[in-house]
Amino acid sequence: MKIWNNIPIKDNGDKLIAIPSYFKFLDPHPYYHLGAPYKDKTSIWKLREEVVNRLVKVNDYLISKSSFYLLIYDTWRPLEVQEFMFKRAFLLECKKSDIVASYENIKSYPSILKKVEKFWAYPSYDSMCPPPHSTGGALDVCLSDKDGNIIEMGSTVDQMDETSNPYFYANIKNEEAIIWNNRRNFLSEIMTKFGFAQHPNEWWHFSYGDQLWAWKNKKENAIYGKI
Repeated sequence: MKIWNNIPIKDNGDKLIAIPSYFKFLDPHPYYHLGAPYKDKTSIWKLREEVVNRLVKVNDYLISKSSFYLLIYDTWRPLEVQEFMFKRAFLLECKKSDIVASYENIKSYPSILKKVEKFWAYPSYDSMCPPPHSTGGALDVCLSDKDGNIIEMGSTVDQMDETSNPYFYANIKNEEAIIWNNRRNFLSEIMTKFGFAQHPNEWWHFSYGDQLWAWKNKKENAIYGKI
């Protein structure tokens, strides 16, 4: 459990809706492409209605203020998808350490589990601590050019190391690091301007309405639970 999982949830019933097609989306979807168990392609690009409304404002503002576009990398994840990706991340980390392990004995490898959980929420079926993406309130976004090509940000989405911390490049003074830091700050400032909260370990992850959002904004409760 994360510290924000102690925040109570009072789901306001906001609907899960499709994101407008004029947005730029990563294609093919990275997890569907890996075989993640979505029902079909139409079930992928969805978020809670208020989250979509705020995302539209982010997109319009970004286009008006820069040459960048918002590229949506991932949105709502059914719990089955979260479980698929969590297991995959765990087994890949085991492989990197030359460990032959199965997901069934995951608790035998606490150091690997700790590293995975820094970037992938545990696929809990407990309604009191749902993974952020399974609430419909969390999404992963990048900056892109007008053709949808991802802009370099100093690490890739889902890169499981310290360079993915939003502020990793803040005190590094070479030219590339300054550019990456400025781009991360720009994305964060625009997302937070419209009410989103940023994940402390991931420059690409933002949410509205979930427990992380409630914790960062000192709210008494989250307004989105598992959906």
